Amino acid sequence: MAQNKLKAYVEQLKIGSYVKTHRKLTLRLNYRKGLADELQQDDDIALTKKLQTIESYYLEEIEVYEKRLKGITKADEKRERVITSFDMRQYWQKRKYQTTLKRQNHPDFEKLMESFTQQQAQDREAFIEKVTLKYPHQELTEQDIAELNKSIKKRQKIRDQRIDNTNAQHEKKHQRYLKFVEKNIVYINKQEKRAADISKAIETYNQEKLTKDQMRVNILKERIQSVNQLSRLSVKAKSKKLEKLIEQLSLIEITHETIKDPSIHLNISNLKMFFGGVKAVNDLTFHVKKGEIFGLIGPNGAGKTTVFNCLTQFYKATSGQMVFRNKEDKIVDLYQRKTHDMITEGIARSFQNVELIWELTVLDNLLVASHSLLVTNYLDHMTHTKKLAREESVLRTKGMQVLKNLGIESYAFRSPYGLPYGILKKVELARTLMTDPSLIILDEPAAGLNDAETKDLAKMIKKINKDYGITIFLVEHDMGLVMSICDRVCAISFGRMIGLGTPKEIQENPEVRKAYLGDDSDA
Repeated sequence: MAQNKLKAYVEQLKIGSYVKTHRKLTLRLNYRKGLADELQQDDDIALTKKLQTIESYYLEEIEVYEKRLKGITKADEKRERVITSFDMRQYWQKRKYQTTLKRQNHPDFEKLMESFTQQQAQDREAFIEKVTLKYPHQELTEQDIAELNKSIKKRQKIRDQRIDNTNAQHEKKHQRYLKFVEKNIVYINKQEKRAADISKAIETYNQEKLTKDQMRVNILKERIQSVNQLSRLSVKAKSKKLEKLIEQLSLIEITHETIKDPSIHLNISNLKMFFGGVKAVNDLTFHVKKGEIFGLIGPNGAGKTTVFNCLTQFYKATSGQMVFRNKEDKIVDLYQRKTHDMITEGIARSFQNVELIWELTVLDNLLVASHSLLVTNYLDHMTHTKKLAREESVLRTKGMQVLKNLGIESYAFRSPYGLPYGILKKVELARTLMTDPSLIILDEPAAGLNDAETKDLAKMIKKINKDYGITIFLVEHDMGLVMSICDRVCAISFGRMIGLGTPKEIQENPEVRKAYLGDDSDA
């Protein structure tokens, strides 16, 4: 028996190392692919940007010389500036005089304004004549023209030299990029093959587990029979022992069910959560399929959020089983995980209230959420290595792409303060996507939204489900939203299931109607 336990423990360590290795490989592959895209974009547009900058510098430098060649001298420019300043003063004098007359309700307003305008026109003519005498136009000599052309040619030569240097530098950089691409393709192919081998090993482990656990099922059944036959145990002790054995048996059965059916993403069986004498969740059983939008509905206080808190281990369930197929296709018992393990397993969630870091920009909020995707370590962060800078660039590009997909990229560099509530809800959705989840749990996403924002949110959830292939599990009071987007719906009341099926089946379910509308019988 001890030898079998040791063997099982070693196998658990082995499969655990497979899962960790697969996760690291996935992170590195995603980083490498993102880096390749970043470098390709930089290679495509960097030369064009630099050449445009050189050309803009050149045009700025020769602008003065070209003005002089066109006959616009320094005196002409000075004269124009002085006249413009004079016109501006006249404009404000006229505005002030007009306002004064209006306040006085002067009967000769039109006549006085006309007289004032004529006087200003005379003053302007006199001023222009005076300024023209002070700053007379001077014709360029042949020597001046020759000097200006010489200066322009000198600037052209400098521009051409800068262009040649930039092209040479870019060619060297381009060659380095081509070498990186060549090495990166080899690296990615090698690591993808390794990841595929590990996935096969995990699948093999799952299938072997079926056989081994079947033997354990028989042993547990024998133990249950033997405990039932024991007369020396008190009723309380016997009940406690039987409950423990039945839970172990139930966990094996639900794990087997999940392994045999690859479409099951989350499997919940006999979930109970008691707070003293309050049964918030009482014997709840259902499963969520991969790639579907699954809704959990019920009246206020039905225990919907409590189910979410049990799944994400904010609460430790009183009893029951919660089995999840993680990103590596390993079947994990969520009860044995901690809250911070949910992200690495592939579960992300939102809350009823918007929980953003208000001091950061929208994009920085997304970067905070991507901490689970980092391939750099704390030494890289302490010393600010080149690898860290590259990784941050990759994650920023990913964050911008997520915001763009959700149609809120224009808010990327704004603080969440003052943004519409509907936009903040989308930011929360974007933040969950940054963790590369396989299952997103949404706790009342439409709370506080108006009808237009709710319709927009419904389209967004459908888009995420379709484009990213992510399973979505949501709790919502808005029946219009639930019935329009969910593939299946589970209805609960006082912690117990009262209906499970398609939206149409739930709408026609008398128990659900009774829970929401009350008993309309005459009795």
